[in-house]
Amino acid sequence: MDKATKRRGTQLRAQADADFDEKTLVIGNLARWNAEGRQTASSAHIQFSELRALTKTTLDDLSPSVILSPLMGDDFDVLDVAMRLVTFGYDGRYRAITENLPDAEMIRKEVRAHAPDLDFDILVMPPVANDNRIITD
Repeated sequence: MDKATKRRGTQLRAQADADFDEKTLVIGNLARWNAEGRQTASSAHIQFSELRALTKTTLDDLSPSVILSPLMGDDFDVLDVAMRLVTFGYDGRYRAITENLPDAEMIRKEVRAHAPDLDFDILVMPPVANDNRIITD
């Protein structure tokens, strides 16, 4: 193996390690999700939090690569999350997850108007992605 090939292999391993170190913070109603049978146990790469429990210190300590939340929760909506993140100085990636949405662009514009430095977008998921039942033919 020549030096260039070795060096490229080392670079690829370093990139894979860096990618693996990415952390995701999921904000939502943990009690409800647990009652629905959804997994909310935190790990090295995925952390879960209620919005009201999220502090600047926690956000700084976690240093997430991306933050996910439902577009609307039981006691918050996407603007509540965005404004809290901005208040804490977060300017990374924040993605709101929803099923059907008639005008996603209107919501994107609204959030970006209130939080222009936030890297915000909406992930529209098909309803089956949120179905906990096993589907068989």
